[in-house]
Amino acid sequence: MKKILLVIIVITINQQVYSQLDIIGSFNSVDIGRNITITLKKDLKKHSFLFGAKYNINKIVHDNQNNVFRKRFYATDWQEHFGFNIGYQYNFSLKSSSLKPFAFYDFQFTNSHTRNLMYLPYDYDINGDVLYKEYLEFFGPFIALENNIGIGFTANLSENIFLSQKAGVGIVTFHGNDPKRPFINGSWEFGYIISIGLGYHLKK
Repeated sequence: MKKILLVIIVITINQQVYSQLDIIGSFNSVDIGRNITITLKKDLKKHSFLFGAKYNINKIVHDNQNNVFRKRFYATDWQEHFGFNIGYQYNFSLKSSSLKPFAFYDFQFTNSHTRNLMYLPYDYDINGDVLYKEYLEFFGPFIALENNIGIGFTANLSENIFLSQKAGVGIVTFHGNDPKRPFINGSWEFGYIISIGLGYHLKK
């Protein structure tokens, strides 16, 4: 028992010696919209674990594609602006210490309404052509669970400040019920993430 306890202590000390704590502020374009994240990143040699909070940015979209969810999430109160993200990175070793590539998994949680601008037929003109009318509807709220994998890199800008960029693809699942949008619960679509941010080394 004493030997096991000694091994645990040695491993813990070793991890603390070789671990690093960073804070990263990022702008992200994802399947459901855009957001800003503030994330803590804990490095344990080649492995990094991330947890943070995010703020969803409302954007009015008029792309006329009748998408249900893609770029349609729109916060209707202050609570819906906020969500969270967690992630994992595997850091590759390079001779250059300033540029560090990595593979990543990113999970983002959002609970918000959607804003949908639709053009639907409502009548016929005297020639028999279909007439369309514009409808603006808010549906939800729905929970979006975004899971993305991809690659990225960090580049040191100074001793404590670094640039972080990553891009990846994945799957988004949607959960919730709205009588105006039946059969939504459990639906999914392919998603993506493009992210750029600045980080600061809190601990080396």
